[in-house]
Amino acid sequence: MKLTKKLAALALAAALCVPAAAAGTEDKFPAVNVYPGYADVQETDWFYDNAKLCYEIGIITGTDKGFEPFSTLTVAQCTAIAARMRETLTGEAIPTPVPDPSIPWYQHYVDYMRAADPSLTGLTAHPSDDISRYQFLLLLNAAIPEDQDILSAINTITALPDTDDGMVLAFYNAGILTGVDPYGTFAPDRTLNRAEAAAMISRIARSGLRKTFVPEEAPADITALSLKAAYLPSGAVVLVGVTSEEFVTAVNAAIARYEAALGENFNWHADVGGKTVLEAVKDETLTALGVTADQGGELYKDFDYQVYYSRLIDLTGETL
Repeated sequence: MKLTKKLAALALAAALCVPAAAAGTEDKFPAVNVYPGYADVQETDWFYDNAKLCYEIGIITGTDKGFEPFSTLTVAQCTAIAARMRETLTGEAIPTPVPDPSIPWYQHYVDYMRAADPSLTGLTAHPSDDISRYQFLLLLNAAIPEDQDILSAINTITALPDTDDGMVLAFYNAGILTGVDPYGTFAPDRTLNRAEAAAMISRIARSGLRKTFVPEEAPADITALSLKAAYLPSGAVVLVGVTSEEFVTAVNAAIARYEAALGENFNWHADVGGKTVLEAVKDETLTALGVTADQGGELYKDFDYQVYYSRLIDLTGETL
């Protein structure tokens, strides 16, 4: 069942009334390869079954360096993945590539997916860009034929912390996605690696790999969210005389000032008065708290401003 934003609310309501089961996905994705094993994919890895299955069904294979599970995927690579999925589901053959070295390796995949869904033209116009999680779902949605009930609901999720997009909710309710945290945060703009893509593809291909999921309720207070993003216990001492709550409040205030000053040009390496934004945020945080860096304990020494900020955006769905 392919969903568009326009029909999202109606389709979601209908999906939640459907008994849990993806119709015949095992038959649609037979094994066509023998998994060779990869040195960078161990049986103890969370993505082992996903990577193995994706290789066996011929949707995602390795590179000359291995499976490279943590390698970021590009638009071109994901367009090829989506095209293979659609070919498997529909029987509509991907065009044979033209033997012309001047034509990019991915062009026949791009042409195939554009023919299936012309709205992908803008996305696929930037093949070398890193793909985002939301863009990958657009490709997967286009790969699933409208007349096949692939996204039968097994969950009843009606809202996420950072999106109410009906297409995204459909993938959550089908057990394909569970988000990047216990609250189900989608993080639409985050890049996608090969292990994450393999997990999504394998859950589409095998209903037994799908995930039942009930998101935890996200804290409404920004300080509580900040502590979650920073992995700091409430009330913990981060610097001498400074609690975790006081610390993240000061960090947020410093970051917000540079967001406001730089707008869309905000980045951690931008020059602001002879310092980078990162250096300025660190200095202003300490000044606001009346402490110095050498007064910090292990929690302060382990704190990464950039990682924290990325996690906080994932939790809140927006900048400060």
